[in-house]
Amino acid sequence: MIIQEFFADYSALLVMVIAFILIYITLKKLKIPGNEATHFILSLLLAFVLMSSVKSTSYLTKVLPYLTMIVVLTFVIVMVLAFVTFKNAPFEKILGWVGIVVAILIIIIIAFSHFSTLNHMLPESSNRGLDSNLREFKDFIYSQDFKENFIFVIVIAAVGFFILKK
Repeated sequence: MIIQEFFADYSALLVMVIAFILIYITLKKLKIPGNEATHFILSLLLAFVLMSSVKSTSYLTKVLPYLTMIVVLTFVIVMVLAFVTFKNAPFEKILGWVGIVVAILIIIIIAFSHFSTLNHMLPESSNRGLDSNLREFKDFIYSQDFKENFIFVIVIAAVGFFILKK
């Protein structure tokens, strides 16, 4: 109970800290031009923007327990693999990617289950909670033309990736 009250009271600050850390790490990893100060200021500004959004704060408050569980399970798996003297680099890469994919899927599932607008965007749901623009967008996404074009773009991207791969 105490932890839930803490997250409820300081959820906006928590959103800002997590957003700042993730944006700053992303800027550093992608080697975006600029020095440390510009990365810091840009990360801080974007974190303030996310902090001001009530929806992002409530979403993070709902997602955080699941992300914590994923981090703890990942830590346990890494510790088990560390004690087992099994050194296989491809296995470790695959395990990392599986963890990332599972985390993304959990976040998407939580988003669709907790937000009514996203829930109404599912194919079998009613259009009751959607305005006319969202209805048109939903009809466009589930149309046959969109599916064919989406598959075409994915195939072209995959072919381009394998052709340009060194």
